Amino acid sequence: MKKSVLAIGIVAVIGGGLAIHHYVQKPQAASKSRVLNVAVSTEPSSLDPAHSVDNVSGNMMSQIMTAIYTRSASGKIIPAMATKVVKPTNGGLTYTIPLRHDNYFSNGDHVTAQDFVYSIQRIVDPKTKTEFAYKFENIKNYQAILDGKMDSTKLGISAPDKYTLKIELSQPVPYYDSQLTEYYPTSKRAVEKYGDKFGTTAKTTVSNGAYRLKNYDGTGDEWDYVKDPHYFDAKHVKIDDVHVRVVKDAATANNLFASGKLDDAPISGAMIVKNLHNKALEKTPAANMNYLQFNTKRKDLNNVDLRRAVSYALNRQQLTKKVLQDGSQPAKAFAPKGLVTDPATGKDFTAETTQAITYDPAKAKVYLKKALKEIGKSKIDFTLLTADNEVDKQVGEYVQGQLAKVLPQLTVTVTSVPKQTRIQRSLDGDFDAVLMSWNSNIQDASDYLDTATETNISNFSKFKDAKYTALMKTVDTTTNQTAAQRLTQEQAANARVVNVAGYIPVFQSANDRLINRKVGGIHYTLFADTYYKNAYYKN
Repeated sequence: MKKSVLAIGIVAVIGGGLAIHHYVQKPQAASKSRVLNVAVSTEPSSLDPAHSVDNVSGNMMSQIMTAIYTRSASGKIIPAMATKVVKPTNGGLTYTIPLRHDNYFSNGDHVTAQDFVYSIQRIVDPKTKTEFAYKFENIKNYQAILDGKMDSTKLGISAPDKYTLKIELSQPVPYYDSQLTEYYPTSKRAVEKYGDKFGTTAKTTVSNGAYRLKNYDGTGDEWDYVKDPHYFDAKHVKIDDVHVRVVKDAATANNLFASGKLDDAPISGAMIVKNLHNKALEKTPAANMNYLQFNTKRKDLNNVDLRRAVSYALNRQQLTKKVLQDGSQPAKAFAPKGLVTDPATGKDFTAETTQAITYDPAKAKVYLKKALKEIGKSKIDFTLLTADNEVDKQVGEYVQGQLAKVLPQLTVTVTSVPKQTRIQRSLDGDFDAVLMSWNSNIQDASDYLDTATETNISNFSKFKDAKYTALMKTVDTTTNQTAAQRLTQEQAANARVVNVAGYIPVFQSANDRLINRKVGGIHYTLFADTYYKNAYYKN
């Protein structure tokens, strides 16, 4: 899940006569450079850093926002708004981060440390009702603020001076550098001016990155990233205009690419098979896990044996190899492959799991028989909610067919809706079962495991389990345990949530793209989408 704000178009004043700007924007001459044409597979959910909960929104923000840190093409954490990657002091509790002096918001204001302070305080403030405040739970006083015992201004983040950011943690966080790649500044004046409309359109969003957002009205399926001439590294941004369109059908994306109308196109399924020998095809594993959640507020569906039956009935190998055919991998754990390596053994987290995720029709039938007896019914009907992009619809249809074959007592209806609708219905609890995904660039299994904790807002199912809660409390307490001890606890938590099928892990996504070979600098990694500011035409 990726989070921040996006850019507005050129504006002179953000509020009635409030600002004296540090630069004066002049009308830009028409660019002579070629437009880079790219596609995404679905629309964004929100461009407000406090409410962005999907991959496309995260991708958009990475194009037009600058965080404290970022990642190089190889995935290494490097400075962005910070002038250097700092080492924590005070036993790993204090981060004192010097910031650039030459970065501007798109409204003309300098970006300062206070803009980061305001941004994080706003996210943590319970009144904001953000979907992922827990990501900041290790900052000092977070829990007291969440419990209403302190004001959000008491959060352990401050600005000792205009260009120094100080963050005080409640405990050491071994993966905190990767979290800082998701810390974006927010313009307080923009939030005050636009209110609930902030971040919903190009006009109501303020950015500080290489590009500004243009031609986005919040509902359309096309927009542009236009080069910001005041970006501190503008001289290295070679492409002035990136035109983006939403293309949900892989065949359409393939045809647009073949006709020269797209330079970076996401494809899936049969289109990947069709392009296997095409040098333009690039396949990259993604740190994106896809799960089924059952609404435990629905009496018939709040049954652990029912969830276990469904999990054992899914042939994940068949789904990824025969249906999706896109390089996706069967889920082996609650967290994705490639995220974490055991330093003692060199093995991946998914290779050391103690609770296997397997296809076993016989076990599925046994568990369903037990579940139906417990529920007091001979059959159960439910609706599976998915987004309306091609991959999610394929997965929904596969689950429907597979359960009909293995567990005919279950009748599944699939409903596919626009992603924003799917997210809102999930948050509202308006579903029987839902196919959801979680993506992170934080290199720790806890960022996935935490989503299934009882109070996590991404726990749409409202699943709760006392043993799992206790295990995750230990995982999330880094004080007085070694990295090896903590990894053991993460494996125990993984085994528990898989065993009780709190969510049902289904598959790990891949990022399959057709990329114009005349364009360089486009690199996707496990943890991040490409940054178009690095793209260039080779000739």
